[in-house]
Amino acid sequence: MKLPLLSALLLVGTLPAADLVLLDAGRSDYQIVIPDKAETPVLADCLAQTARLLQVAFQANGAEVRVVSESERDAAKPALLLGNTRFAQEHGFKAAELRDWSYVHRVIGKDVIIAGRDEPSRTPNDRTRRPSFDRVGTAKAAVDFARQFMGVRFLYPDLPGYTQVSGAAKIDLLNSPALEFLPQKSITVPDTLNTTHTPLLRVNTSHPAGASFYDLAHNRFPRVDELFGSHTWQRAVPAENFATHPEYFALINGARLKPEGGNAQYCLSNPEVQDLIYRDLTQWLDKGYSSVDLGQPDGFRECQCEKCAALYGTGKDWSEKIWIFNRQMAERVEKSHPGRQITMMSYILTAPPPKTFTKFPANTCIMLTGTNEEDISPWRGIEVPRGFTGYVYNWCPNLGTRYTPMRTPGYIELQVRRLAENRIQSLYRDGPGQLFGLEGPVYYTLGRMFDDPASLHARDLLVEYCEAAFVNKSTAFYMRAFYEELYQAIALYSDHIGTRTDLWTFKPLPTDARGRKTVTDPFQLIAFLYPPRMLASLEASLSQSEKLANTPKVKTRLALVRCEFDYLKHFARVVHLHQAYQMMPDSGAMNRLLDAIDARNAFLTTLFVKGHQKEWNHVLFPFPGHDINHLRLKHDGYQEPYASTCFNWDTKAMRTAPPPGQKKLTVARTNANLTLDSPEWQSAAAHELTLLPPLHTLPRKTTVRLLHDGVALHIRAEAETGDETKPFPAYNRDRLLTNQEAFDVYLAPQPAQPLYYRLTQGANAASRYDALNGRITDVMDPRHGKDDPTWNGDWTSTTRVDAAARRWYAHLVIPYGVLGVEAPAKGTAWRANFGRNHALPREQVDRALWSSTLGSLNMDDPAVMGEIVFE
Repeated sequence: MKLPLLSALLLVGTLPAADLVLLDAGRSDYQIVIPDKAETPVLADCLAQTARLLQVAFQANGAEVRVVSESERDAAKPALLLGNTRFAQEHGFKAAELRDWSYVHRVIGKDVIIAGRDEPSRTPNDRTRRPSFDRVGTAKAAVDFARQFMGVRFLYPDLPGYTQVSGAAKIDLLNSPALEFLPQKSITVPDTLNTTHTPLLRVNTSHPAGASFYDLAHNRFPRVDELFGSHTWQRAVPAENFATHPEYFALINGARLKPEGGNAQYCLSNPEVQDLIYRDLTQWLDKGYSSVDLGQPDGFRECQCEKCAALYGTGKDWSEKIWIFNRQMAERVEKSHPGRQITMMSYILTAPPPKTFTKFPANTCIMLTGTNEEDISPWRGIEVPRGFTGYVYNWCPNLGTRYTPMRTPGYIELQVRRLAENRIQSLYRDGPGQLFGLEGPVYYTLGRMFDDPASLHARDLLVEYCEAAFVNKSTAFYMRAFYEELYQAIALYSDHIGTRTDLWTFKPLPTDARGRKTVTDPFQLIAFLYPPRMLASLEASLSQSEKLANTPKVKTRLALVRCEFDYLKHFARVVHLHQAYQMMPDSGAMNRLLDAIDARNAFLTTLFVKGHQKEWNHVLFPFPGHDINHLRLKHDGYQEPYASTCFNWDTKAMRTAPPPGQKKLTVARTNANLTLDSPEWQSAAAHELTLLPPLHTLPRKTTVRLLHDGVALHIRAEAETGDETKPFPAYNRDRLLTNQEAFDVYLAPQPAQPLYYRLTQGANAASRYDALNGRITDVMDPRHGKDDPTWNGDWTSTTRVDAAARRWYAHLVIPYGVLGVEAPAKGTAWRANFGRNHALPREQVDRALWSSTLGSLNMDDPAVMGEIVFE
């Protein structure tokens, strides 16, 4: 029966387009062709390894495909042509017209062009921590082609940081656990394939940066020719300049502030400072960079000189001063280096946009250090010609640790959509995210979501990840259960309490001026996130997956999950047992806690044995450059307050030493006009400070006595010394005295306000320090939750050194008004602590503390403060 003509035409119109068959039943007629020449040997190596990746994808499915240079191509066979080949050029490919990491996939007859922009970095590669990378756009084109058409999944980093794709020469790609080659009966591409893809991001980096196949597949693009996201004034005016040009630095409390620890603050009105910052910008552009960054110092402190006060007519509005200064810098650079870009940092003080202008110069890009809606929306009325870049703080811990998971795939899905909708074109990940066992699906979601934010979903990507990483359906099922339960457990932290989420700070009352951290006790947080029942359930799912694993790759991947999960279990167990001891402080509870700490430390040693994670090209956990003390949490990081907790106890000493404890004392009232030698001190109770381990010399006793009158609190300290003969040095008022001979006072007189006053008196009467913790309200400021030494109180002190008696004495008079309180009524209680630093030769220090806990021996920790009660 013949079909009517119209029906036949309609049927023809519904037939699918023909596909090119690259592989069928383990056979392929194709060859992989690379250009005869590349601009540099490194680019040639990168293209060779990119070709090998596709070659291995064929090999994984039974086909041997040759890689040849274009001049050696077999004209009788079709080809996958990589990079800027003559064939690609003859068919309209123009690499120079592609932007950033853009690429083309194009079918010409039976040939397939897979090409991007390949170019060496034009900048000197002399910055070891922030290197520039070559752009290998063809590698990006190839990894996306391999994923879309050849069943390749990029699951874990195949190379360590600082490495380009040329480094893949050292890897057995077929057997690497970083990659999975899903079995393909056939590999086809549409014969109409003709796409030009421009990734949403031009830079997506962190420290350490990388440019491996994994990185490019997940839209993690390193810097090629731009500086991105830094505090730059100090780069322009190094701290060493203070010795010859103190006038370059901020005038604070009547003196030029000497940089401490490399952290400098500046006199912005100084013309030479302005010129040095301009010259810093242009010298990078002269080196070949297309874009340079500009940003004020971290923990910014304003200069108090008259010229800075009058600068730009903004008065005390330093946010506006900096914006006007930044605009002027951009205008100068636009004249001297047209076509180049300046990326200005919008951070803390400059988080709000400028008020006195709404349009930036044509060369300006703004880096938003907050990328939530409330951070982005104020900028919608501001014209920024070069657009926006941003920071994400996903893996910057907030009372958690770098070694425990922080985000969920669901959080990532919403974040990427927001970034895409607001056209954020570059990202710096502050906290890179390195838990590829526990957070592998999260990083996979982050990378893949940037492929198509509108259409992709975290729930599907989690399935995609598990099915590729664990292959066997039963193993993948149990690992999905593992990850889903883990991410459900941390969802509150991920979405609401983690750094820069909506509830990481709060105000108890709407009228409060200061925001507070929602969670301040890290042990409380960890115990909540990881209850014993949940840990047991995770253990069951992981154990079942391990039993079902039947390939070397899957076993290796599960071993990584196991390693990170065991770290998490040891960590949480210590927290739970510490809380149990606090509830029931008996010897049994103490011994169980000490046993858990010892078991944790024993586990940590196994992570540093030779051959650990030998199946990988490089060790994924612990992180590169992290030693056992990092994993013990011995070094407090940003919002990681564990150094002074039980995680770093000397358990051997703790099993025999009497425990410290929180203290309480009464402060008698007096009407006497007190001096250092007043007889009234003899009737005041003497309270001895507890010596803290480790001790370097014979114990030196320190006692403290307190009295009060209607005007001030009086504190008298008596401190034993050794055989010191050198005079005690004098230091300026804003220099911390923790490593000098000094007596320390910490006071919290207002129970409803998190304000902690620190007053320190050195043995030399001229050495005094005071600071206020709680004065900095912006939680992103690195000084938040720390002493702010710019606060100076009107208190007095007297000291005397008695060399013959080997003692020194101090009398501190602290008026109540200095602390913002009235004279305390009888029964009023303040939180307080007292410490003593005994300086020794070779920069060693012995310390003593009045009040402490088993959880902390840290003078700076408000949780260990004792109580003083006024009579």
